[in-house]
Amino acid sequence: MSDNLKIFQEEFLNADSWPKRKDGVPLCLLDNLSDTEKEIAEQQLLERLSLKDDWPIRGLGHLRSQRPLKKLYELLPQSKKAMKIIIAHAIFQISADQKMIDTVLSEVPQISNQYELIPVVYLLPDFKDERVNQVLNALRDHKEYLVAYNATQAMGLSIAAVVNRFRAEDSRGFWSRLWRKFKGN
Repeated sequence: MSDNLKIFQEEFLNADSWPKRKDGVPLCLLDNLSDTEKEIAEQQLLERLSLKDDWPIRGLGHLRSQRPLKKLYELLPQSKKAMKIIIAHAIFQISADQKMIDTVLSEVPQISNQYELIPVVYLLPDFKDERVNQVLNALRDHKEYLVAYNATQAMGLSIAAVVNRFRAEDSRGFWSRLWRKFKGN
């Protein structure tokens, strides 16, 4: 087994702890594999394909092989929210199926948890669709700072306006709280 395949298995397939996963899916590990190693990695990712872990789904989408398409299409109706978008993204990467755009457009508004939404915003630019771009642009005005920040970052835009907006809102909130405390309310 080559060093690259071993690293893939340790840091991608068997990344089962927060320290190993905190920086996100290491798709670059797949890029370092030879064609033969990619086939082995693809088989190993297919064996781990489930709704319990999105890393194998993301890896298979990144590899763009046709083999996992049937299984991904089978998982799609069983999934919801962020997982459905991740599967739709993988299918889109592999086949450019335009129906996946409609799936994304229907699922993004269903996600209320900012920590579920943040990883999704980084997938949206890959669809290269004006409607999806409008959704992403609207997320730049999200009430949660981290969503607005990451949506702006995903679009490749300067985050300065988002930071300044939230600083101003926080500042007003601080003075408002201080005034209420001073008045004894």
